[in-house]
Amino acid sequence: MILYFRIFFLFILFAANLFAQSITINKKDAEVWSTSQVIKGRLKDFYSATGTLYRNNTPIDFNISSQDNSFAVPIIVDEGANSILVEVESVLSDTLHLHLAYDIHPEIYAFAEVSSFIITLKAQTIENPKSEKLNYSWIADENNPAVVSIVNGSDSIASALFSVGIPEGEYYFDVLVTTSSNDTTKARTFVTLKNDVITPFKITTDYATWIDSAIIYEITPYIFVNNGKFNNITTKIPDLVRLGVNSIWIQPIYSTYYGGQGYDIVDYFNVRSDLGTEQDLRNLIQTAKANGLKVLFNFVPNHSSIQHPYAKNSTLYGTNSHYWDFYQRETDSAPYSQHYHFYQGFINYFWNDLPNLNFNNPEVHKWITEAAKYWIEKFDIDGYRFDAVWGVTARNSQFTKDLRLALKRIKPEILMLAEDKASQEQVFDERFDVAFDWAPNEVWVSQWMWQTIYNPSTNPTIFNFSNQNQRSSRLRNALTNYGNGFAENSKILHFMTNNDVFYFVTHHGVERTKMVSALMFALNGIPLIYNGLEIGKSGHPYSTEFIFFPGLPIDYDDPDKFFPYFQYLINLRKSYPALRSDNFAEITVSPSSYVFGFRRWLGEQNLFTVLNMGASATNVTINLPIKDLNFDTTITYYLTDLISGEVIPGTLSELEQFSTVMNQHSAKIYSLADTIVVVGFQDEIAQDFLPDEFELEQNFPNPFNPITNISYSISSQGKVDLIVYDILGRGIQSIVSEVQAPGKHRVTFDGSKLSSGIYFYRLIFNGGSIIKKMTLIK
Repeated sequence: MILYFRIFFLFILFAANLFAQSITINKKDAEVWSTSQVIKGRLKDFYSATGTLYRNNTPIDFNISSQDNSFAVPIIVDEGANSILVEVESVLSDTLHLHLAYDIHPEIYAFAEVSSFIITLKAQTIENPKSEKLNYSWIADENNPAVVSIVNGSDSIASALFSVGIPEGEYYFDVLVTTSSNDTTKARTFVTLKNDVITPFKITTDYATWIDSAIIYEITPYIFVNNGKFNNITTKIPDLVRLGVNSIWIQPIYSTYYGGQGYDIVDYFNVRSDLGTEQDLRNLIQTAKANGLKVLFNFVPNHSSIQHPYAKNSTLYGTNSHYWDFYQRETDSAPYSQHYHFYQGFINYFWNDLPNLNFNNPEVHKWITEAAKYWIEKFDIDGYRFDAVWGVTARNSQFTKDLRLALKRIKPEILMLAEDKASQEQVFDERFDVAFDWAPNEVWVSQWMWQTIYNPSTNPTIFNFSNQNQRSSRLRNALTNYGNGFAENSKILHFMTNNDVFYFVTHHGVERTKMVSALMFALNGIPLIYNGLEIGKSGHPYSTEFIFFPGLPIDYDDPDKFFPYFQYLINLRKSYPALRSDNFAEITVSPSSYVFGFRRWLGEQNLFTVLNMGASATNVTINLPIKDLNFDTTITYYLTDLISGEVIPGTLSELEQFSTVMNQHSAKIYSLADTIVVVGFQDEIAQDFLPDEFELEQNFPNPFNPITNISYSISSQGKVDLIVYDILGRGIQSIVSEVQAPGKHRVTFDGSKLSSGIYFYRLIFNGGSIIKKMTLIK
């Protein structure tokens, strides 16, 4: 009996030990962004030298450390679901589930090489994960300026043939690559034909020509109209076309926790439902493109929401979470590191609920790159504004270079706009096409070049600086990067407000706002209009006050007539290539402490912009760089102010130095040409309708100095008003205001007290009106 109890006791002891033996895998279920994974774990209460890991039932033998019973097994996961189980001496671990979050397919780089008019198209394999045979198919884009023939289009190396006399422009070529298992991928490149020279696209530095002409309109969807949706933006597309912009930038459209402006992303691959459905977004994009607008999204690579499933998982499981290393956990000495804040185990810059991503983790590279590619491939958008990307480049300078390559391989014509400092060369060093007009100071990250001090409650800028005699020097510093210049390939996004900055009129008033608007559209770079600027909205974008009304045009409430003013400035920029060029040079003006002038030119176009930033009207002397113009010195030229219509004739020697009176807080943009430029905000200030019962004739003589005659006819007795307006639409003289008999009438207009320029005269009769132009030249 005693022997029986001893045997029973030993059995129980063995069973207890067997039950206590276990295998722990130091990882939780996850979706992963790399096929290469390492499964780590440890044996508890027993030891063995070897074990077996099963991935989807495929065995992998491995060794176990004799020092601490730990193991680390490198594996390659398949597409989709992967079930992982570890077995050691009949002891089994729990099953780990890993899901590869992206499709495995080849990565291809398409590029062109040019010799004279011979174009060689090449498809280079960046990655072929399954080592499969690749099949190629080259296609010329159907929207190319002309049809282009491709030779050997089913090879990795093909040729494109340009015929004689083919139109200039950009010619795009796609290569579709298919594997033996029918995985597909596409790459794209282009060449530019100009002046009989073909130039291939250089992916590290070049950008499409449309970017030089971009006029961007930024939209905050949730306040664009009350309870704004994607469909509300779609209905306003005709108004934006009427305004004249050619690109829209939509703030984040991805799933977000708090909503609002939408920078706390919880899913980079889904549309935020509070703004509408995926189909609503597609309709918006398609409508915009059908109306000639480029569509930019706002991409957020620096951080996710702290409520993102990855962040929440890492908080729940700590270092056992697959996503623990997806986020920055430790400080470093990177640029802007003085702005780090520590919250709930995460590092962030300024917002506790926006933890920084860890770009030293290759899986974060893949995750964010795939997210950026997704919207280009699935929705055919035209580019991104990359939010807070200054922080990404600061912490991992290689990632933003790699991101450029990944995105421009699939659509080289996209715009890559960095929320980063255009004043720093590294931003344009094989990274971005355009960057913000921010000062180089790293202490104040987002210092707008035109701001003077940081003040979250006001908007202190050069233009309302208390000492007006410092305004020119401050503007010079802003436009020249404090005399250091900008990178050779830099392109600057100029703005007066954006989603983080007060509406300009709030602290500057109407006059200064219109003056600076003229400056922005006259500068090299790209101008930005933030929704509401074009109607003179005041306040701050962080407010939840909606901007426009459903069912009404966006200029419905525009008491200070900003909308037609912006229409006109946009039209000027479109009409004068010199304004879209990179050429810029300061000119000499006096008084120079608060008056500033500069020249923009291209070919024979010469434009001169002058600002009076002072608080009173001033007699301004302007010196033109006549020796740089190479114009005919014997003929008469005309300086036409494209804003006011003022005309100053003279020979080059007479125009080398001239004077003009400028109102306080005003701008003039002079065109120098051998003919008078007829200007005006619109061809007609107003023309309600043109009834048959009255007519207005062209004044004679025209041009005139200073007397001209105006004739008109009315078919019945009635009240007649004949009013003269200046180019700004301001009534300057009422010539007739009385009841008159039917018949033909003629009046004389004396312009002796007016400056040279374009004027309008308007006949109002019986509820209708007619407007015509006349030119006064003294």
